[in-house]
Amino acid sequence: MNLTAWVLASHWRQMELPYGFYGPVVVTGPQLADLEEALAGEVTAVCAAVADIRAEWASRRPVGESQARAELLGAARHATAALA
Repeated sequence: MNLTAWVLASHWRQMELPYGFYGPVVVTGPQLADLEEALAGEVTAVCAAVADIRAEWASRRPVGESQARAELLGAARHATAALA
């Protein structure tokens, strides 16, 4: 499962999506244009937050799946709030 894509889509929809994304994902702007700078920064921040959490899980496993999802979504909210 592509956790980063799931977290990003869930964050943008402001809800925990009940389905996952698998494989590579491309994020584009309207009609395949480049992303605006602010949106590109948000994508980068969420990617970094998910990578940090996954690195932590190498030594500290989440209690369960729902807690893991909550931790990832919380990290995304925190990372993007820092951009505002």
